[in-house]
Amino acid sequence: MNNCKTCSTDAEAVVQRISRTLSVKRAVAKVNQLSKEDDKEKQQWEKTGRELLTDRSKRYSSHFNTLKTRSGDTESEGDSGHHGTVSSDSMPADGDPLDPLSSCNAQYAISLLQDGLRVDSVVIDNIKARMALTTPIVHELERVKGKGISKDEIADIRKGLLREAGCFALLKQLEEKGTMNDEALKETKMSESGVHFFRTIYYGAVPDILTTDDEQYSDLRKVIRATLSKLFVNNMAKEHFSVRDWYTSRGIQPRPTYTCSLISSSDLLLGQGPNGGHGGTGIYKDAMERERAKADMQQHLTRMTSHVKELWMSGHDINQRIFHRVNRDEEVIGFLVGLKEMKVGTVIALGFPRSYNMTNVKTLICGKTGYADADLFSRPAFQALERRDEVYKKNTARDFFNYFGAKDGDDGLPWRDVGKGVRACQIQEFSLISTLVKSLKNDIGAPMDVYDLEVSWTDGCLCTRVDEVLKLRVINIRTWDQGPSLLLKDQVSELVETVLHIHPDSSFVFIHCAGGIGRTGNLAYGLSEILCPDVPKDPLKKLEWLRSQRQGCIQSPEQLVDGMILSHMIMEEVVERSLKSS
Repeated sequence: MNNCKTCSTDAEAVVQRISRTLSVKRAVAKVNQLSKEDDKEKQQWEKTGRELLTDRSKRYSSHFNTLKTRSGDTESEGDSGHHGTVSSDSMPADGDPLDPLSSCNAQYAISLLQDGLRVDSVVIDNIKARMALTTPIVHELERVKGKGISKDEIADIRKGLLREAGCFALLKQLEEKGTMNDEALKETKMSESGVHFFRTIYYGAVPDILTTDDEQYSDLRKVIRATLSKLFVNNMAKEHFSVRDWYTSRGIQPRPTYTCSLISSSDLLLGQGPNGGHGGTGIYKDAMERERAKADMQQHLTRMTSHVKELWMSGHDINQRIFHRVNRDEEVIGFLVGLKEMKVGTVIALGFPRSYNMTNVKTLICGKTGYADADLFSRPAFQALERRDEVYKKNTARDFFNYFGAKDGDDGLPWRDVGKGVRACQIQEFSLISTLVKSLKNDIGAPMDVYDLEVSWTDGCLCTRVDEVLKLRVINIRTWDQGPSLLLKDQVSELVETVLHIHPDSSFVFIHCAGGIGRTGNLAYGLSEILCPDVPKDPLKKLEWLRSQRQGCIQSPEQLVDGMILSHMIMEEVVERSLKSS
């Protein structure tokens, strides 16, 4: 969670700003916190793991023996036999041949491509074999129609929500009675808020973009429909089941303890953007709270992380008071300093640096009113806000502050245009320069914007002053909360290209959204194919593995299906590049 102190008065803000000027590291705790275990493993990976990966990957180059000759080995290229076979020389250090379905194949291919080396044909064939594991869901997405979601499909989706929330008695009554009137709801002994939430999600109006044949959202409806397809087989029970069946059977997942998590033995970090920290160590504080939550379905599906209050405020309102400005600025500064300390060179930001309108793909609900309702404005911290500001009229608040300089950011950070595609911002003694490199849109019109961000500042004071510079490639993918990314081939190619050009001194890839689990997990599920070793072969067990690395990853069946598709597309991109290298 975020340990940065927030300010409640102008006097406190001034004192904190002065102390910040004296020393950045002393006054700003890292917004992104790793556990002690993750931090220790990260250091070990930097020390030996990455070098070992590079050495092993060279054993799978199609001219491995040429490399040995150059390094002083007496064996010539011609003595090793023909290319495209795995000899004893092309085995890992432990002497075992490479598993044809291992994710290490793609990881080795990426390492070789980074070094400008050719990838052995056996490795390429192995990647293709692993791709076959997700081919059924790819074909199913091609098969299903993009027409409007039917009433029966909506009923199945919403029953899945009840199953995920553990409301089995309610599900049984629905199956027996077909509907739930007021008298039947009383028998469930749910709280008033739970009854209201049930009515909202089970009988609430579904937005037109999901029920009509609107061509713009055809890809979204295909992913939703694919979650219902019974593609998987339970051999023990001799029955087929869908991604949604499996996903909802796992129940509500706990939230991560730390704002940032390291995926074991890799350069992949998952976390939250600059918006505040998690409110606790898990979704339930104790067993008693867990039992109370079972009786109140709303607790299961709407429990939120805590954020700094400025996340909910318009830029105009933030800039009216110095303590609001300092709290926002400290959050952004703490985030950037944390990235520098963790040696991050690439950030993938999933979400919006401004308020926006969205449809909750998981619950099939679209809010009709602004997120800032009468209840919000009645709270002491928000009573003085300008209610007529357009920011408050959107149904969802921004996901994180606009640290990368998007043109439509609404948090009041003082970004200004200084050239074509170039923007500058001064936050206290931090100078930020952002350059928009390219913008790619998917079929629903959501952009993936690529930025080069340079941050410079001076740390320390007097004789201990040190000039610091942070250079980042920031990829902002505009994705709705709990929704799939729906990336196209050119966008996936850009992700792989970015990974291939990671600098060794800042090699970590940091993926974040608002809470660091849903959209973050969606992208991590895909990118783990080229950044992580020993990822499970089974697409469903792969999610369990990912959740063992960071609790709660992937918040909807749609994100899981999208992650499978993304994995397939990333491996396909690696195969294409590997073939060109040969």
